[in-house]
Amino acid sequence: MIGVGELWNAITSDFGTGLLGALVGGGFTLAGTWLQSKSSDKAAQLAHSRATAQRALEIVSAFAIALQRQTHQGRGSHQDHTKWNREVMAQETAITAVLSLLPDDQGETRTECLDLLKGVKRWHGEEVWWEYQIRTTLFLGQMAVWLAALARGSKPPKHEDMGRIADEKVAERRHAELRYELELLDEEGERTGSEPEQAERAREIREELGIPHPSQSADDERASS
Repeated sequence: MIGVGELWNAITSDFGTGLLGALVGGGFTLAGTWLQSKSSDKAAQLAHSRATAQRALEIVSAFAIALQRQTHQGRGSHQDHTKWNREVMAQETAITAVLSLLPDDQGETRTECLDLLKGVKRWHGEEVWWEYQIRTTLFLGQMAVWLAALARGSKPPKHEDMGRIADEKVAERRHAELRYELELLDEEGERTGSEPEQAERAREIREELGIPHPSQSADDERASS
C-alpha cells in the first residue's frame, strides 16, 4: 500500500505535477464545454421562440386581413354567421397550436396571447358587423404587438385592458354615426319639415348623446338672460 509520504512525493515530482495539471486542465475543459453547451442551448431556444412567434404573427395577420375584407351589413344573416364562424374556429385552432410550441420561458407571451384570443368571439348578430369588426381587430392587433416583440427579441409590451379600449372605440364610432344621422335629420327638417317619425328619431338620438333639443336650449338661454 502506498504511504502518505510516497503519495505526496509522487504529486510533487515532475510526473505528479504534470498529472495534476492535466487533471485541473481537463476539469476546466469540461467546465468550458458545459458552459458552451448551455449557451448554445439557450441560443437555440431563443431562435425557436422567435421563429414560433413569427409564425403565429403571420397567422394573426392573415386573420386580421380576412376580417377587414368582410363587408357584412347590419347584424348579418344566419348564413353570414355560419360562414364567418367557421373561419374564426379554423384560425383559433391554428393560432392556439402554434402558441403551444412556445417554451416555458415565454409563458408570459403565450398566456397573454391566449387571453387575447378569448376576446375574439363568434359572431351571432348580437352586435352589428362594424362593432364586432372593431372589437375583433383590436384584440388581434394587440396579439400582433406581443408576437412582434418576441419575434424581434424585444421586451414584452405592457398589458392593456382591451375590453375597455374596445368599448371606448365602439362608443366613439357609434356617437360619430349618431351625430351624422342627427345632422341629416335636422337638415331634412329645415328643408321640408320634420315628419313625426323623423322627429321621434331625432329626439332618441339627442337623448342618447345627451344633446338638448334646440327649443330647450333656446328656453334655457332666455331663462338665464
